[in-house]
Amino acid sequence: MTAKKKIVKSGRTGNKKKLVTFKRTGRGKKAEGQKKAVERLITMLSILDKGRSISSKEVSDTLHVTQRTVQRDLKILHDAGYPIQDLENGRYQFMEGFSLRKVSLTEEQASLLSFMFDVASGLGETFEASFRDLFKRLLAKDLYTPFYAKVPVKQAPLPATTQVKFLEASILESNRIKIKYVSATQIEKEYCLEPLKIAFFDGFWYLIAIKKGDKQIQKYRVDRVLDVEILEESFAPSVNIDKILGDSVNIWFDEVRGERVLIRVAPDAVQYFKEQKYLPLQKTVEERKDGSIVIETFPANLDEIKHIVMHWVPCLTVLEPAGFKAEIKAMVEGYLKDC
Repeated sequence: MTAKKKIVKSGRTGNKKKLVTFKRTGRGKKAEGQKKAVERLITMLSILDKGRSISSKEVSDTLHVTQRTVQRDLKILHDAGYPIQDLENGRYQFMEGFSLRKVSLTEEQASLLSFMFDVASGLGETFEASFRDLFKRLLAKDLYTPFYAKVPVKQAPLPATTQVKFLEASILESNRIKIKYVSATQIEKEYCLEPLKIAFFDGFWYLIAIKKGDKQIQKYRVDRVLDVEILEESFAPSVNIDKILGDSVNIWFDEVRGERVLIRVAPDAVQYFKEQKYLPLQKTVEERKDGSIVIETFPANLDEIKHIVMHWVPCLTVLEPAGFKAEIKAMVEGYLKDC
């Protein structure tokens, strides 16, 4: 028998509903632990790069962790290739002459920074800003390094709102929710959902869920969720959402894949389509004498690949089905007519 859970609600400022704390699970604590660990690494790198020395006691007192934890963090930096000297009296400093601005990053150092950015980018604007400040110095114009990390000019971190925390909790605990949602046309509606994932596609965060009593996957922009209510009702996920997301290339995915689409790739673009899968379940089925290839893909619906095909025109030619081929032809002709 399923144990009863409290009904909890979250609303925006001005909502009169009482906020009730929902206990987070171990997975939520793991994310917090990652955040704190990355914050410590960033703090220590920032101090060391300014030419100052640090001690495990000073860092432990400042960041409220044990000296043993600080020693582990220093070992992570040392193992990643950062030349940290163990001075007298338990103090640590970069080797003389080493600077993050002037010395090339090793592969291990670049990998560590990449990991730190991945964690930092989803933890809110405040925390990400502290990482960006360090990152700008690491990749300054006078830094000679074989590695380059493209930091997006405009990020879309998952907002640190009560709604998001409640969505996360409901997914981890497999609880149905009721949300108040505003559409692009500013129409507010309520939905009873079985939440599956919070996913990032093309610059936006989406709640991936299934309506109660319906098997079709729905997507809701997280920034348009006005209110979240976690219900007492538990559910068993009816789809393998991880596989579905793994097969997808954009937000137009669905659980059921549609009919096969055959596309000819011109010789000039073949190398890209052999090295990268741009289309869902993309597979080469024929290699032609002229250097072109034919690939197959199984989109959930044609919207999932329509704009990708248009992006690669004239390097891609739809062979079948005939209806999709005619649709792409009409789109190209319409564009040329307006030129």
